[in-house]
Amino acid sequence: MNDNYELSLLKKLVSINSQTGNIEGYREITNVIINEINSLGMEIRIYDGNNEAKDGIYRPNIVAHYNVGADKTLGLLTHFDTVPPGTSWHVDPFGAEIKEVDGEERVFGRGAADDKGCIVAALGALRRIIKKNIRSRWNITFMCVADEEIGGHYGAGYIARNRFVSLDALIVLDSSSLGLVVGTSGIVHGVIKIKGKQGHAGYILGSQNALHRAVIFLREMLDFIDSRSLKISKLKNPGSMPIPNIWGRFSLTWIKTSNTTFNVIPGDVEVGFDMRLIPEEEPKDAVAELKAFFEMMKYKTSIYDVELDIIRTHAGYYTDEKHPFVRIARDALYEATGRTLPIIGMLGGNDGGWFRDYNIPIISFGVWDEKSNIHGEDESVSLRKIYELEEFIVNLIQKPPP
Repeated sequence: MNDNYELSLLKKLVSINSQTGNIEGYREITNVIINEINSLGMEIRIYDGNNEAKDGIYRPNIVAHYNVGADKTLGLLTHFDTVPPGTSWHVDPFGAEIKEVDGEERVFGRGAADDKGCIVAALGALRRIIKKNIRSRWNITFMCVADEEIGGHYGAGYIARNRFVSLDALIVLDSSSLGLVVGTSGIVHGVIKIKGKQGHAGYILGSQNALHRAVIFLREMLDFIDSRSLKISKLKNPGSMPIPNIWGRFSLTWIKTSNTTFNVIPGDVEVGFDMRLIPEEEPKDAVAELKAFFEMMKYKTSIYDVELDIIRTHAGYYTDEKHPFVRIARDALYEATGRTLPIIGMLGGNDGGWFRDYNIPIISFGVWDEKSNIHGEDESVSLRKIYELEEFIVNLIQKPPP
């Protein structure tokens, strides 16, 4: 590995504001990544998710192939979009400042760990493999996509739905470095709409306060949290988690009304929710369970003028930890890190779920650690974690496919 290459590329990527939907940021960062791929002589194609979305937002999804004539193809999946920088940083979120923390060098900046450090590791690995003519037992398809932070429908989802790639195994380079992830949580997002009758707050007779009705109805919906928590996965959480296994979750996440005036009785309320599925769970089954509970709450509260709208579903994935691909990946990971890392699940989701229907083994490994604070202020990545991920990829492609 070349310290100057990885660090220089990471600084370049972090300096670009590529938050989701920022078209200019998307153009700038993909140009950098495309230049790196072109320097390696790989076959490259750009699939614009706007061809399907048709909303005028440029979504360049990069797909590059390294064909060695092998029987099987390994996918490496990353994403270049980030969440907004936010406030309260102690460093410039696009400055890629290097600091020593607990004896190791860390690079600070929005997206440093999620997911630009993983892009650097993947490109660093490809650079070593190609320039040093390391024998690969796999063809390699590298994907770097848009919109992961909002579900990836027109990013990885666009690639997967249209079968732009053919894969025999997939590594999602977008997770923690605390264990080998073989399953991620599915996601359901939706809105609960409560109706009333708008009126004057001083002359309340004849009005029907939608916010008051919402309080009553949502208090009952909170019982669904307990129902979801009874869904327990076979997969473990990382060791630092106080709950041993992945579990189902349901959270109310925002509330709004069309009224913003103090003296008006609101006639409508909307409440957003986030439901998390265990990796083994089918989204359609979880949605059916939610709808049944919702109907029961209408009868229990005698509030019938409510609606449940499902906005999006995103499947997780689950790969049996006894799968041969998991075994060789774990061997490659031990060789790269010198540690026997546990096999775990992931409380969050990632783009791997879009490839669930490919019926291939999917795993995740990345560069986050306990200090990374992804999505938060002062996000950072350890350079050592980037080098370990790079080494893991190089080791894995030299192992015969199962």
